[in-house]
Amino acid sequence: MSEMLEFADHFFDAVARGDMALVSDLYRDDVQVWHNWDDRSQDKAENLATLAALPQKYDSFEYVDVRRTVVADGFLRQHTIAASRKGRSARIPAILRVYVDAGRIYRIEEYFDRGQLNSALFWGPHRLLE
Repeated sequence: MSEMLEFADHFFDAVARGDMALVSDLYRDDVQVWHNWDDRSQDKAENLATLAALPQKYDSFEYVDVRRTVVADGFLRQHTIAASRKGRSARIPAILRVYVDAGRIYRIEEYFDRGQLNSALFWGPHRLLE
C-alpha cells in the first residue's frame, strides 16, 4: 500500500473514531473544506466542530464501501455514508478530493447529495441539517 493510501486511511479512521486532536494535527492551519451542497468552505475550526458534532446528530454514522485512489497531490476517496437517526436510516454515496502537502491536508472538496440525507433522516427535503 502506498504512503498516501495509508495517510488516507489514517485520516478517515481518526474522523470515524471522533479523534479531533489527530484530525487537527493532520490539517494545515489554513485548511479549507468545501462542500458542493452550499458552495462554501469551512476553515479548520468550523470543520473540526462539524465533525465533532456527528455523534450528537446521529444514532449511528459510518463510512462503508470505501474506495480510494492516489492522485498527484493527494487522494480521491469514495464511500457510502451509512447513518441512522430515530429509527430511520440512509445510505448516501459521497466522493471527496483531498489535497495533501508535506503530510498535511490543505483542501478537501466534498460532494454528496445532502437533500437525500435530509429527506431520509430529517423528515423531508426542506428541513435542513444545522
